[in-house]
Order: sequence, then structure tokens, then C-alpha cells
Amino acid sequence: MRFRLDDGSWQRLTYRELAGRTLRAGAALADAGVRPGDVVPLVLPGGEDFVTQFFGLLAIGATPSVLPLPLALRGGEGYQNQLKAITARIHPRHAIADPRYHDVVAENVARLGGGTDVLAPQYADRPEEAPRAWGELAVLQFTSGSRGSPRGLRISMANLATNLRMIQGWMNPVGYGAVTWLPLYHDMGLVGGLLGALTLQVEHALMRPEQFIRDTRGWIAEYGRTPYSNMCMPNFGFERVLSAVRPEDLEGLDFSGLSAVVSGAERIDPAVLARFAALLGPHGFDVRALMPAYGLAEGTLAVTGVSKHHVARMVRAGGLERRLGEKLDVSEVVELSTVPVDEPWTWQVSCGPPLETARVEILDEDGAPQPEGVLGEIYVEGPSVADGYADPAPEDVAKLHDGRLYTGDAGFLLDGELYVIGRLGDSVKINGQNVFVEDIELELVASGAISRRYATVVAGITGGEPKVLLVTERPLGDRLDDALSVIASFTGDAAHAEVRYVKRGTIPLTSSRKPRRRSLWLSYVAGELKERNDS
Repeated sequence: MRFRLDDGSWQRLTYRELAGRTLRAGAALADAGVRPGDVVPLVLPGGEDFVTQFFGLLAIGATPSVLPLPLALRGGEGYQNQLKAITARIHPRHAIADPRYHDVVAENVARLGGGTDVLAPQYADRPEEAPRAWGELAVLQFTSGSRGSPRGLRISMANLATNLRMIQGWMNPVGYGAVTWLPLYHDMGLVGGLLGALTLQVEHALMRPEQFIRDTRGWIAEYGRTPYSNMCMPNFGFERVLSAVRPEDLEGLDFSGLSAVVSGAERIDPAVLARFAALLGPHGFDVRALMPAYGLAEGTLAVTGVSKHHVARMVRAGGLERRLGEKLDVSEVVELSTVPVDEPWTWQVSCGPPLETARVEILDEDGAPQPEGVLGEIYVEGPSVADGYADPAPEDVAKLHDGRLYTGDAGFLLDGELYVIGRLGDSVKINGQNVFVEDIELELVASGAISRRYATVVAGITGGEPKVLLVTERPLGDRLDDALSVIASFTGDAAHAEVRYVKRGTIPLTSSRKPRRRSLWLSYVAGELKERNDS
């Protein structure tokens, strides 16, 4: 495994070397008082210490819980509040933090009055004396917070092992894994970006998110120089590559070994994937390597995925007339290519069939299974579905129990493949039709009216009336009328649309950099979303 260092060089450790350091870490943690069954938060950047401390805890029967870093939530009060909310659910006896984050972790954990001992990564000299134990709980994985306050998911050893086998059977990395930059406190980064390759012991490389942002061209060059076969990231990552990498930056690079490029974690933009494939195409990249997928933390990670060496399909389904429980009108079916489609929000990208052991159904509002082509809630069942929430409320148990998960996501099945529309909780019913904010955002971005980095769309009911709200941290200027026109094309009535210009940093983000729509909408309803008046 290779680790990117701050000076741009790489540190390479064999798996035998990592195993030795892992057992030394386990011995040091046992000496510090960590016991089997303890849940231990980790606040560590991606690197050697992360891998050895994570597996050191597993080696002695303890359970790691990977928490966000201060950088992930813009630091400050927002990070402190999230840290306190998470640790209040765990009540940890110990935590492990990078020395740079020791003070903020110690201060906010100490306020809970639990007597938590914040440890730095450390290694004993007696790996052969490290106690060995087997814990049933592999990870306490906290959700990103896009659907409310973060909740701890109990990922059992059986859940994790099953999902890793599903991912490995689907992606089949041989010899080389990936150059991953995904944050390890997120399910896609931890399970898909790290554990999938590490447990196969293939050649693998690890960068931190900020290193990817600073040196996107260096990251893509690693793929062009070495036959890493896998890539996994959300739509944001592909957008970053397109904004930072020029065709001339790829001269002399070969991407023919890149055979599995997974896009997931947020709404898939077909125009972005097409442009990405077109950028790499002259240098050996095959569009059949694109493998859109659907997954979520409650499923451990992966649920469905386009099969390897198959071209992903797109369908134009339903237009504006989308009603839960009704069959969508599928007017076109095409293959994903290097040619961007028009009106990307009208196209739904296939996320593939369910992976091995997963069962997926579409349910209506009464919970009854629906036939193919009918829009409804995505339901998942199988042995990789999380064991449950830590300290669950009754509604949590109703949503997730006994390997059954009501996802709260809307979608439909067609020819056995899943198409995901968006979050039911982020939609609003106007004139009998379900309007999804993800659709509106895609069209606003495609029209050039907004940048996804500085704006988001939320919706709900206020004063008994449906409302779609565009919140932007940058003035729209002469694009304001265009933005309102786009929203009105979905709502059918300008009275249902509003644009709110706010100061920088107002849009709350999850640890995975997604907008916390629910929190933003509640701020608006409460009158706490103040408009900026400098434009």
C-alpha cells in the first residue's frame, strides 16, 4: 500500500509490514486500557496511522468509529457540535486523534463529562503479545448527516464481510486496486475506497481529500502511469477532474488498464460522465469501464451496480409528470457514451442490478411491492444491510431491522436494473406531481445558472403551500431570471419559487460535502435564513 505524503512523495509499505505495525498498535492500545467490545472514535487523516490504528482495534476485539476531521465541516462551531452529537451517542472511554486535532477532540469530548482519554497513535515493541479477540461489531459507522443529525450504524463483522465479497465479486480487482482520495469517515471511502482492496492485498494507493483537490492532475497521472484498475467517487470528483485537467495534461498517459470506474453516493449526472469518458478516451479509456452504482451507509455500502464490461444505460422517463405509485412513460433508452445528452435532468442513469445477496424492491406509499417501471420507495433486503442503529428511536427500528431497509429514496426498476430519482424527503408535491430537488439542481447547473459548489435547492411546505427554494452563496446577477424560469418549469407556478442569496458558509454541509437540505429548510421556515444585501 502506498501513502501520499505532504511533500508529494509516496511511502510504500508491504502488507506484511502493515500487519506488524498493526499488531504493535493493538498492543499499545491494550496497554492504554482499551478492552474488547469498546467503541473507540478515530479522528485521523488517511495514512499509515489510520490503517494500523483501525486494524489494531479490530485485532484486540474493539470497534473503531471513524469520525470526520475538522476540515470536513469547515471547522469551528459546526464541527464541534457534530463531534459532541456523535460522542454523546458513544460515551467512549478512549478516543484516538492525530496530535493536530487533540485539543479540539479532547475539549469537546470532555464537555460530556465521560472521562474520555484521547490517545495519539502509538506502537508497542511486543506485537507477538498483542491480545487477540474477535468482536461481533466491525464498525460503528455514522451517517453523513444529509438526512438529519448523524446516527450510528452498527456494521457487524458479517455485514462487512458480506458487502466486501459483493464488491470484490462485482469489481474484481486483480493485481492493482485504486488511487483513492475519498474521506475514510464516509462509507464509500472506508469500505469501497480502502477495505475492498486492502482485504484482497492488492497494490493500492491512498491520498487525502485535500491532496486530491490540490493536485488533481497528479492524481489522474497515477492512473495513467500505473495499471490501477479501479476508481470510485461521487459526481463531485468527476466534476473536479473536468475543471482541473486539460487534454494536454494527459499526453503520454495510458488509461487502458482502468476497467472499473464507479460513480455513486449522489445523483449521477450523465453529462459529467460523458465528458469524463471523452477526456480520457484518446488515451485508451473504454466507456464500458463506467459502472454507476447505488449504495448507502445503511447497506454497509454497495447495493446495486452496472456489471463490468457492460455499457451503462440511460432512459428518458416521466418528464415532469412523476407520481409515486404510477408507471413512468419511458420514451427513450440509450447507452451512456462520450456524447453529452441534452436536458440531463430528464435522463435517469441505470445503477445496475442488485449485487449478489441483495434484494431490491420498489414500494408504494402503503408498502406494497410495485411492478417494473413504477416510481416508488427503494426497499433493500439482505445480509449486508446494517445490524441497526445505535440507540434507535421507534422510527429507526421501523426503517431498519432484521436485514430489511426502507431507504427513503425514490426510484424504479426496469429490466432488473435500478434507476434512482432522489430523496423522498427532499421532494414536494405540486399539482399532484412529485417534484425532486435533484432534478431542479441538475437543470440549473446544466443551464449555467448556478454552480453546484455555491448553491443548492430545497423544498417543502410552508404556510400550507409547497415551496421550492434556491439558496445561493453567490449573486446570480443577470442569471436570476434564468434560474427562476428553470424552477418555474418544474413547479408550474412562479409563486412556488424563491431565490435566497446568503453569505458564504451559510449552506450547511455534511461530512461528505453534501448539502444538509433538511437543516437548511428548517432554518428557512424558522426565519433564521438571513438574506445578504450586497448585490
